[in-house]
Amino acid sequence: MPPVKKSTYHHGDLRKTMIEVSLDVIDEKGVDALNLRGLALLAGVSSGAPYHHFADRAELLAAIAEEGFELLESAMVAEGERETGDASVRLAALGRAYVMFATSHRGHFRVMFRGDTHSAKDAALKNSSDRAFQLLCDAVENCQIEGTAPPGDPKPLVVHAWSTVHGLATLCVDAGLSRIGIEPEILASMITSMTSQMFSAMARPQIPNTSGLEQSGSACCQSMPKRPT
Repeated sequence: MPPVKKSTYHHGDLRKTMIEVSLDVIDEKGVDALNLRGLALLAGVSSGAPYHHFADRAELLAAIAEEGFELLESAMVAEGERETGDASVRLAALGRAYVMFATSHRGHFRVMFRGDTHSAKDAALKNSSDRAFQLLCDAVENCQIEGTAPPGDPKPLVVHAWSTVHGLATLCVDAGLSRIGIEPEILASMITSMTSQMFSAMARPQIPNTSGLEQSGSACCQSMPKRPT
């Protein structure tokens, strides 16, 4: 791959430049194509320059993921603040923001949840990912408080909501839903609304249907022979 012209990237902040070059490579060739020396060539800097900011590839991946979680948090907060409805509406808004972030920041998204990224045990990365995750936890708990999600341990609800939007986001990013023919934004709105509706339905008191038992019991009693008087 030929090096890009030096004018393509601004080297006033080489750390940021390396992240930008990395995201371009990820979009074109995938995460496994990242190599610090190769990235230096693409950025038009010396082969040793990236090592002033990243000790190795793992630190670079952690930096990309940290930036991604910060962008995701900002997107979720902004989308949630635009909604004026109840907690279930805001929960759906966070889900939409999650999917749309993934489709507009594919490079970040492909790095953020990799096991080798989080194995770096970077404190800043952990903090940024925890903040984004807490937004979802708070949204689910607010639904429980308002009665639009079933009471009890919120963790299964959080995992369900997260799995739903993350799976949809991954399918959109990897073009796995191209055969469906529905734009990601519309799909995100549909699926997140269904999740909120499902939680609301689960929160409603379930009234057992005893009509069948009553009818059965009546028929049974009628068919029993009368005791002799």
